[in-house]
Amino acid sequence: MDELTRILWEYACKYRLEGCYDLAMKEEREENEEAIDQCRKLLEKLCSAQALERTEELCYYLEVLRSVDQEAAFLCGLRLGLSLR
Repeated sequence: MDELTRILWEYACKYRLEGCYDLAMKEEREENEEAIDQCRKLLEKLCSAQALERTEELCYYLEVLRSVDQEAAFLCGLRLGLSLR
C-alpha cells in the first residue's frame, strides 16, 4: 500500500467506518463483542496458562489476517472508484 492509500485507510478507519454500519451490523457487532468477552473469561477459567497463551496467539494471527483482508478490500474499492471517475 502506498503512502497516500495508507493515509486514506487510516482516515477512513478513524472517521468514516463507524457511519458505514447499518443497524443490523451494529447489533451484530455488539453481540459478537459480548460473546468474545464471555469466551475469553471462560477460557481464562478452563485453560492452562500455556493453552490460554496459544489461544491468544491464534486470535492475534486471525485478527492480522482479517486486517490485511480489510485493507485489500479498501484498496480494491478505492482503485475501482478511481477507475470510474
